[in-house]
Amino acid sequence: MHPLLVLSFILRADVSSIQPRRSMTVHITPEETLNFPSNVSEEDKGMITNQLGYVPTNLVSVSARRQTGSPLVLQTYSLNGGGARRKRKALGNYTPFPTLYWFCCPIVGKAVSGLEREGFVGILEDRLMEDTHALDEFIQSHIGYAKERWNYILPGHQDYLLQSERMTGMVRYSGVAGTDFKAFNPKDNSVPTVKVSIKCLHAHYAHYRSQLENDECDYPKNVVGKWTHELLQERNKELIL
Repeated sequence: MHPLLVLSFILRADVSSIQPRRSMTVHITPEETLNFPSNVSEEDKGMITNQLGYVPTNLVSVSARRQTGSPLVLQTYSLNGGGARRKRKALGNYTPFPTLYWFCCPIVGKAVSGLEREGFVGILEDRLMEDTHALDEFIQSHIGYAKERWNYILPGHQDYLLQSERMTGMVRYSGVAGTDFKAFNPKDNSVPTVKVSIKCLHAHYAHYRSQLENDECDYPKNVVGKWTHELLQERNKELIL
């Protein structure tokens, strides 16, 4: 069987496993206080403030660290997130925030931005289009990211999101960087239906580094994040990752 046909079967099966359940009406107002599990030390909060200028209101944990020990990536709760500018546009404390892993280190972030300026988003997209196995892993990592994000949300908050198809789609079904990864589903003997979109190397690298430090991660590593890590090692030999 052609490898792209096999991939299409896999994707249909995996996506079908995250189909929506029947929702119930949940009486939550956007102004209500949002409560969720969080485990971050005061020391880490101080370092995060130095990095970002503030501590995110939806901060859950430090999901990855540099070899120096400082925070590299933050896990965030998928509601009421973002900086001050996004907050001004938000519709209350229950506004969806689909970024599960938030890159926070400005030092490593500058190096990743350098890769983007050199055109590596497009270069890695082309690499995915030419490598069926890597494309399969990439799609599976999107599926795993979406499941992980949704499963971390408390049941009452899930029910609230399920009242809106748009909110459900944003938080439950979009992949890394809000990607509609289902659009990459290849037809039987063809290339993917649309060209693969990476969008942001920071988001994929944040995901990959968080996967490396999560012993319970049970889905393929983000291959774009892995490639980004290799590029950083090759091109920034003095940079402590």
